[in-house]
Amino acid sequence: MLRLLVFLLFVALHEPIQSFSIVPNSFSKATLTLHHPRKTTVKRTGALRLGADSNDSGQSDETKKSVFDGILSFRQKFSQASAEGFGTKAKNAAKTMQVGDVVVPLCGNLEMRQILANRGVYPGVEYEICSLEIESTKFNSMDELTTAQKDNVTARIKPAYKLRDYLERSDWPVEVNPMQDVPLWLSKTTFEAGTMLGTLGLSFAYLSMAAVVAFFVRFAVIPSPSMQPSLNPGDVVLVTRTIWPFKPSVGDVILFDPPMELNSVVANSAFAQENGAALPTKGQQFLKRVVAKEGEYVGVKNSEPYVDLTGKSGNLQEGSPKKFRVDIVGAYAQPAAFSESSWDRSPEELGKNQWFVAGDNGFRSVDSRVW
Repeated sequence: MLRLLVFLLFVALHEPIQSFSIVPNSFSKATLTLHHPRKTTVKRTGALRLGADSNDSGQSDETKKSVFDGILSFRQKFSQASAEGFGTKAKNAAKTMQVGDVVVPLCGNLEMRQILANRGVYPGVEYEICSLEIESTKFNSMDELTTAQKDNVTARIKPAYKLRDYLERSDWPVEVNPMQDVPLWLSKTTFEAGTMLGTLGLSFAYLSMAAVVAFFVRFAVIPSPSMQPSLNPGDVVLVTRTIWPFKPSVGDVILFDPPMELNSVVANSAFAQENGAALPTKGQQFLKRVVAKEGEYVGVKNSEPYVDLTGKSGNLQEGSPKKFRVDIVGAYAQPAAFSESSWDRSPEELGKNQWFVAGDNGFRSVDSRVW
């Protein structure tokens, strides 16, 4: 059941996640697209309705009644279990057990569990109380006895259902002292309610982990040689989603949607003019390295991006040396395909939520130098 729930959540979240777009004023916008199945309306013809309405109505009523009974039963069991307590605060059913009751022995000590198993008392298995007696004197309920007498009671028990062959015994029912031999006995209702809560808690934990993994983590396949030698085509990388207030730093490798400006740049490129069509960018994602972040002055010289580290200093003294940070990525393979300003332009300040990115292999990389 747990695997089914996790699988359903995985299917619901398996559609591609639209990652952060590293473009002006759009990096902080991250969307997670969930695809839900459309509701389908089935229309019946008049012929199908003939003689079927009464059956459908009956089946519908039975279904509703079954669901209602299930909910009511669960509520009653949970209410009873709440009164008896859960975990270490659970009420020991050994003090009130009666002949015919179904109870469950529990034991956390591994050595004691083995001793009990050798006697045919398996923790976690439902047992039916066949008889209660003290020195051959039988009685129906532990409530009839004093506290001192309860310590001397011998109960004859057998499994409430058929066990696996290697657990079955030929001497059912077996004898056990409920107060002395087993640390805790739970009523069937309390045990089932606790099992339900444990299953729900475990399911929630698995689903939460799956949701976190699906939202914050994804795998991406490197489609091009633009990041060589760091990343080669066909390599698979694990990508984590960046959330506010954390932002990419210089040197980080990021996955993003290509900016809208790239479409117009590609449409006006020499390649598009010669072939009459532009390279498609819709649905694609780029993997590049951050060269400059918001607030920095970045330019391009001989196809190499550089950052003017003194660009913010308006009071720089005359004759003082300027400081630059240069990223050697290499010239593009076909520089004539794009405008000359892509490969040589003066530094400009990056605005808020703007990042300048470039591939490690500038020879094969279309990046912020172009757009």
